Amino acid sequence: MKHAFTILGLMLAQGCASPAEPSPLYPGYFLTSVDGDPLPAPYGTDGSMLVSGSLGFGDSDRPRTTGPVTGMVTYTLVVRRPDQSLEHSTMQLDYSISDGVLRINLCPPLALCIVSTELVGPILGRTSELVLTNYLAGAPGSVYRYFPSLPD
Repeated sequence: MKHAFTILGLMLAQGCASPAEPSPLYPGYFLTSVDGDPLPAPYGTDGSMLVSGSLGFGDSDRPRTTGPVTGMVTYTLVVRRPDQSLEHSTMQLDYSISDGVLRINLCPPLALCIVSTELVGPILGRTSELVLTNYLAGAPGSVYRYFPSLPD
């Protein structure tokens, strides 16, 4: 009986050392700056201002392996228009992680996008912010800085 528990313990220990580890991503991030400017930041050419933004990976969508992974992220923006109205936009978008680089495809699933647009940046660790560059048709654009949303 003692040997059975020893074998079971060894099997469980091996399972804990498997590549199925928690994600380096937090469940949520909030946008703090665009191109180095704190929010609110200019958004578009009509005088609109980006008031807030967030990324939500959620516990069920967070990757659990160390290899290349894919999933869904909730992408939210709040924009103040020139008439002072607030426009809330929330989309479920595809993301992937490969070789320590996060890619969020800004074309919603099932949408027909003529030009590819994505947010791309390195994942630097559990306590790090996300610094994501917006790529439009492969050309780098604005840089978005997100900080982790810590649980209460």
